[in-house]
Amino acid sequence: MRKLLLLLLSFLYSYAITPYNLENLKELNVKVLNKKNEISKELEEKIKGDITAKLQELGVKTKSESYSNFLVQIKVDKINGVDFVRTALIISEDVSPLRDKDLEILAITYKKEDSFEAEDLQKDIYESVVKYLFEDFREQYKAENTELK
Repeated sequence: MRKLLLLLLSFLYSYAITPYNLENLKELNVKVLNKKNEISKELEEKIKGDITAKLQELGVKTKSESYSNFLVQIKVDKINGVDFVRTALIISEDVSPLRDKDLEILAITYKKEDSFEAEDLQKDIYESVVKYLFEDFREQYKAENTELK
């Protein structure tokens, strides 16, 4: 019985978009985390510009006065001459927990990750971030914000 329940939960979770909620998301600051210069400045600017434009198409303002960040995280590890890449889209926001309304804390309110072995590092990173991770984000955002339909 436990195995059946575990299998059912695994099946249901595998078809969920993400465990995060994107309803009423209105403003974000776009940031590409590239402290170790894992990617070229040109690619960093292209990713930031394309994501900013796509967020604006969705109706999301990209200059927030609050601490709401849309982070693009890129990590590259070279293992035996092969580039192993981990990318992620993360939304971090200031939130007030139910236990103390006067307290404001930083929370990750969305996260989606990808990892792969890169053949063409710059091209593969762009496709992972913009064409895979962001497209999943866009689909979920549209599904959860009915005014866009």
